[in-house]
Amino acid sequence: MSLDPVGTIPFEQPPETVVSGWGFVGDVLMALGQADRIVGMSRPGFWFQGFYELLPGVSMRDTTAIPNTVSKGYSLNEELLYELDPDLLATDPNRFIAWYGSDTATVEPLVDDIAPFFGNESRSKRPSGWPNWPTGEDYDYYAIPEFVERYGQVFQEQKRATAMVDLYETTLDDITSRLPPLDERPTVGVLSAFTNPENSGHFGVSNPIPALDATHELKHYGDLGVVDAFAEQYGEERGHYDLTVGFEGLLAVDPDVLIFDEAVNALGGQTVYGNTKAYERTLELLRTDDIGQRLTAVQNDRLYPGGTGSQGPIINLFQTEMLAKQLYPAEFGPWRGLGETPTDEQLFDRQRVADIINGDL
Repeated sequence: MSLDPVGTIPFEQPPETVVSGWGFVGDVLMALGQADRIVGMSRPGFWFQGFYELLPGVSMRDTTAIPNTVSKGYSLNEELLYELDPDLLATDPNRFIAWYGSDTATVEPLVDDIAPFFGNESRSKRPSGWPNWPTGEDYDYYAIPEFVERYGQVFQEQKRATAMVDLYETTLDDITSRLPPLDERPTVGVLSAFTNPENSGHFGVSNPIPALDATHELKHYGDLGVVDAFAEQYGEERGHYDLTVGFEGLLAVDPDVLIFDEAVNALGGQTVYGNTKAYERTLELLRTDDIGQRLTAVQNDRLYPGGTGSQGPIINLFQTEMLAKQLYPAEFGPWRGLGETPTDEQLFDRQRVADIINGDL
């Protein structure tokens, strides 16, 4: 089975134990009924579990019980990796080099001492200076269905993979075919759920438009043709955000809709960048501040929780439905809250997803 950047890896038997990167691979393996094979993960808190609770007969993983292979100093915990001794490292080896302070002298022995790598960093566009190990050459990005198909072959779950890809692509085709004309779409601002002028001195604004079509972090925004209210405002990146603004800067742009990135984690009791109270406080500040109260989105009660960027096929289905309802309720029905969508207003079949996960094909 071939996957850039590692090339062709022979798999005679499905791996019994897996260490993965963030929740993306976790979601892919959940779709294939293989999530229980994960014995370690880079920052497991990024793997949001709340959507699985909405699938009948599907068990969630307790992410607090999954060992974190990244230390508090944001470096690779090599000792733990050797201790876990998985059959597969389901991550791009270049993540270890680019983000966790490792080097090729660390990464190369892992293949011989522990397990092969089988992963590809397609969350977002890779920055300049990306290490591109082992060839030194730029390598391809993969879309969500391609990951499902490749991991399906690794775990000998081709039927599940085919069924999930078919459901996924059919659903997205249906939703995107129903988008309103561009001039009828609201303007949108995507803000951090956990950053506000009280705790950080500003709001953090993210550019919701994917730099590449294949990447998955912002896929739901790109697929749904979001009109970015801040499109003309971005300059150089400022840390985690593409732009920082205060109340005055927010009012100057005055988006029709405000989406709060990663807020689903707070709603589901999981937090990554902050905590539930920080998100609640961000909303409270907007609704009580003299300037915040003048915002169109506040006055029209169009403040919505945003999804997680660690999304594979299942999470992306839920988040595409969620965003479609938030932005275009006249076409897709209103957003009623996490887990509050009546069956007749759902944009995809939860039971079919559950059946695929459970092998009832």
